[in-house]
Amino acid sequence: MSHALFIGRSVLDVTALVQDFPGPDGKARALANDVIPGGSALNAAVVFAHLGGKAVLATSLGAPGLFREYVNIDLARRGVVVEDVCADPDYRLPLSTVVSTRSLGTRMIVNGAGEECRRLLERHELFSAGHRLIQLDQYERHFVRRHCDEIRAFNGPVVLDGGGWKEWSPEFLALTDMPIVSEVFCEKGPRVFASMCSDLGIERWAITQGAKGVIWRDGADEGRIPAKKVDCVDSLGAGDIFHGAFCHAYLQTRDFVEALNRANLIAARSCEMAGTRSWMDG
Repeated sequence: MSHALFIGRSVLDVTALVQDFPGPDGKARALANDVIPGGSALNAAVVFAHLGGKAVLATSLGAPGLFREYVNIDLARRGVVVEDVCADPDYRLPLSTVVSTRSLGTRMIVNGAGEECRRLLERHELFSAGHRLIQLDQYERHFVRRHCDEIRAFNGPVVLDGGGWKEWSPEFLALTDMPIVSEVFCEKGPRVFASMCSDLGIERWAITQGAKGVIWRDGADEGRIPAKKVDCVDSLGAGDIFHGAFCHAYLQTRDFVEALNRANLIAARSCEMAGTRSWMDG
C-alpha cells in the first residue's frame, strides 16, 4: 500500500450549489447544500485514501468541540489518519462559505477569519513513519517552518499544491521536488515559473490551467495534457482532487506524466457532480 503524509489546513465548508450567482441584495435557491470537511490537504488525503493508499493528514484541529468531532468522524470513515499539530486550546477550525454555480461551473469562496495555529505540538515522529511521499499545500506554515530540515531530508518526493501565490510561497517551493501549481500561482506566466524552478534545481513541474489543460516539464521533456471535456456541474475542490489522485498515481507508476494524466481524468470526473465527494459515492 502507498503511504503519504499530507500537511495542510483543515476547514469546514458550508456549501451551496446554485444555478446562477445572485446579484447584489439578491437571493437564489440552492440546488444542493452540504456541510463538509475541506481544505486542500484534507481533500487530497481523502482522495488518496479513496484510491487505496494510506493517507496521514497533519493539520490543526485545536480545541475539542462539535467541529473537531465532525472532522474526526468524517475522516475516520474515509480512511484518513489525522494527526493534530496544534497545541492552542483557543484555536477553532475555520468555517468556509462556498457558493458554486451550475450554469458556469465556477465558485466563490469566503475563507474563515481565523489565523493559523502558532502554538504547535512537536511531531518529529511523523517524518520517520515510513511515508513514501509528502504533500504540502502552503498552509500550516509555522509547522512546516519548524520541521523544514526534516522535510528537506525526507527520502522521497515532496509535492507542492500551489493554488495561489503567497508571501511565503518561495519557502514552500524551495522544499519541494515536484510543484504542481495553478496558473494564478505565477501571474507572470509559465516561462517565469520555469525559471524559478530551474534556479532551485527542480526538474519536474506542472501548471494546471483549467479548461486549457495542464502544461508540464520533466527534465528535458515538456508538453501539454488537454483538459477532458465534461458537463461541469461544480468545480469545487477539483485542484485538491487532482493532487490527491496525482500523489497516488505517482507512487504506483513513478511516471510523472502518466500520474498527471490519471489525475487529470479523475479531477474532470469530479466536476460532473456537486461537491467534493459525490464522484466517490456515485
